[in-house]
Amino acid sequence: MPAVTVSIIKLKGGVGKSTLTMLLGEFLAFRHSKNVLLIDMDAQANLSYCMVPDYHIQNQNRERRTAFHLLRSGLHLGPLDIEHYITQPPLVVSNISRSGSYGTNLHMVVSTPSVAQLDEELLELWDAGRPMPRRVRETLLLAINPARERYDYILIDCPPGLSLFSSAALIASDYYISPIIPEPLSLQGVDLVHDRQEQLMQRYGAKVEFKGVVLNVVKHYRNTHSRVAGAVYTRDSIRYEPFDCWLPDNERLRTIGEYDPEVEGKWAMGSEHKFSDLHHKYGLSYRLTNPQEGTLNREEDEGRKYRLEDRIHSLVVEFMERCQPQS
Repeated sequence: MPAVTVSIIKLKGGVGKSTLTMLLGEFLAFRHSKNVLLIDMDAQANLSYCMVPDYHIQNQNRERRTAFHLLRSGLHLGPLDIEHYITQPPLVVSNISRSGSYGTNLHMVVSTPSVAQLDEELLELWDAGRPMPRRVRETLLLAINPARERYDYILIDCPPGLSLFSSAALIASDYYISPIIPEPLSLQGVDLVHDRQEQLMQRYGAKVEFKGVVLNVVKHYRNTHSRVAGAVYTRDSIRYEPFDCWLPDNERLRTIGEYDPEVEGKWAMGSEHKFSDLHHKYGLSYRLTNPQEGTLNREEDEGRKYRLEDRIHSLVVEFMERCQPQS
């Protein structure tokens, strides 16, 4: 069965997009034994630096095996074979020990800030009066098609904003989901992505389907978050198709999802900081509290208190139920 390909896309930065991609990939691989390929299309490269040690990324860059070089091949009509760009064991993908020792089912195409240079190369083509290569928007689709039988899931971390490369990701995908913070500005971009989806369907025959929003970095004690979440889950539920499971604003998720160059090893929590398993990475020694009322209340499913790791697992199960293999 060919891989289910899903874009994680949002116009606004700071919504936990890379963190969501990371936890989906790790839970699918290490809890559900799925073969997973992560593709980082974002010039900020946060997902790459949280999943792969800095020196591996630099090696990939020197060997011209990053997302930048893959996309550039499409721009200049070069050969497209995603196998050449994949970082996989014995190189380390994820700082959960299993991926570095005996697990081989989590692979990645890393990004670097060089991806941002592609915009300038496109402008140079425009200034020179040269036609834009038609297949540049289909670069990712053409590259991953031969590898789809190797994986169960391919997750694409898209750049913020509507760009050539976010369009390429959508064209290559079966589905897309959008993480949002329950704030008015965060919601505005969802409709713009819907519009781009419709345009790509009409112009390129893209068959990507929207599979909902994931409420992320939720501060349920804030009136704004509670009010906007209420609208998303009730009045606008058909429009946004929200996942039942939402993720809280939590220090653990912030720490493991933000690359810090000051940390020794230039890897999330340091290249020597290895987690033994998913529980070690995502589990907390304490339970979190569900709001007592409102649409964010999940007491019926989880009780008054819940474990972060269990909430993430429920979200991943819901993701698998929504993003089924296409016939």
